[in-house]
Amino acid sequence: MTAHHPGHEHEPPRITVESAGLAVVQDLGRPGHGEQGISINGASDRGSARLANALVGNDVGAPLLETAGSATTLRFDADTLVAITGASAQPTVAGRAVPTYDPFIVEAGATLELPTPERGWRTYLAVAGGLPGEPLLGSVAPDSMLEVGRRLSRGDQLELSSCVCGFRHPHFGQPLWRLGARRPSWPSTAVVDVTPGPELDEFDASALRGPWQVSPQSDQVGLRAEGPTPKRSAATEILSRGVPVGAVQVPPSGGLLVLLYGRLLTAGYPVPYVATTVSLDTLGQVRPGDELVLRVTDEPSAVKQLLGVRRELAEVAERARTALGASGLLS
Repeated sequence: MTAHHPGHEHEPPRITVESAGLAVVQDLGRPGHGEQGISINGASDRGSARLANALVGNDVGAPLLETAGSATTLRFDADTLVAITGASAQPTVAGRAVPTYDPFIVEAGATLELPTPERGWRTYLAVAGGLPGEPLLGSVAPDSMLEVGRRLSRGDQLELSSCVCGFRHPHFGQPLWRLGARRPSWPSTAVVDVTPGPELDEFDASALRGPWQVSPQSDQVGLRAEGPTPKRSAATEILSRGVPVGAVQVPPSGGLLVLLYGRLLTAGYPVPYVATTVSLDTLGQVRPGDELVLRVTDEPSAVKQLLGVRRELAEVAERARTALGASGLLS
């Protein structure tokens, strides 16, 4: 049975939001617009977002739902192929436990509950065909400076571009296939790999490793970690300059500030370290009160780790495409 694509003669199937905490329609953001002063933004845990989309046969950058530290409940009008990744929790459909990190079908009329995470912070829900949004510069990612983005509220409706209407599975809510995606654990002490930054020599490296405690003041712009102020040997002022995503800054107010995907493009604090690309996903899942420990690595090792993660994703995506194609569900 092939996936059904609604025509103009019928109302498209929808998801209705029955309750929402902090839930947004999200994608991988707007890279490449720094010269215009536009931050990247997008999913905080990109690995989980990419994987959720891959599991349902979407492009890995397709719009999907991101929730942060809160519960969301959705009612589906039509049989819909979905996948849930990210934070550790037990989602349910019509009160029945459903899987994470494998695709399954939510039947028409059923309600899916994404509970508040038990571990980790952000949950990703991908639906086959992606979620609707109004793109700006190629992205639907929320951006408060651009005044774009969609935070969901009770009663909102999301139109679906496709459904699996008529595809029967003997046990709704069970994985259609077990695709072997790696399931991360989100311990209360997160190990963050970092590479040396321009001001590392101005600090005692042992004083920077932590543990640090994640502050509730953290947001999409930067993760604040509380702890004693590391002493800096230099007294020179640092002029405002361009800073990368992942820059670990030491502000004079104490603790650390790790710049995330919503970061401003310039800053003037010393940068002893820069978090690796893979560790940015870890930072997207830490909870207020969790501990951070910095682990120093080198750039070749960080690149090798990233290539390994991308290879795993490509393998899962290929298995998903093969299974969906064989079942007639790949649109």
